[in-house]
Amino acid sequence: MQLSANDIRSAEFSKSLRGYDADEVRAFLAGAADQVEQLERERAAAEERLRGLRDEVERYRSMDQGLRDTLLAVRSSSEETRESAKREAELLLREAELTSEGLLAEGRAKLRKLLDELEALKIQKRTFVTRMRHLLESQREMLEALAAEGEGSLAGAPAVPAAGEGGAAQEESATEEPADD
Repeated sequence: MQLSANDIRSAEFSKSLRGYDADEVRAFLAGAADQVEQLERERAAAEERLRGLRDEVERYRSMDQGLRDTLLAVRSSSEETRESAKREAELLLREAELTSEGLLAEGRAKLRKLLDELEALKIQKRTFVTRMRHLLESQREMLEALAAEGEGSLAGAPAVPAAGEGGAAQEESATEEPADD
C-alpha cells in the first residue's frame, strides 16, 4: 500500500475509552506526512537533476559531432591550410574528446549518485511505511486489549458465585480474546 503525505494527514482513527491523545496522534501523523512530502520533493528534484544531466550529455555529444564536421571542412581546403588546420583540428578534437569523456564520466557519476540517492529514498520510504504499519498494528492491538479489558469491567458487576459455582467457566469466558476483524 503506497502512502502519500495526504493519506497520512487525512487518516482517521476510531475513538475509544482510554485511547491515545488525539492531538498527539495528529501531531505525529502531521510530522510523518511532512517527512514523506519532503522525500517526495527530494525524489522529484533528483529526477529533474537527472533529466538535466541527460540533456547536458546530449548537448556535448552534439557539440562533438559539430567539431567533427568542422574538421572535415578544414581538411578539404588547401594543402598548407590543410596541414595547419589538421593539427589544430586534431588538437581540438583531442581536447573535445577529453572534455566530453570527462563530462560523460562526470555525468555518469552524477547519474549513479542520483540513482543511489533515489534507491536510498525508496528504502527509507519502505522502512518508514513498514515502521508505520507496525506502529499502527501495535496500536490496534493495544486498543483491542483495552476494549476487551473495558468490556470486562463495564459489562456490569456479575454476582460473585459461591465457592464451586461455575467460577472456572466464568474465568474462561472473561479471559477469551475477541476475534480479529
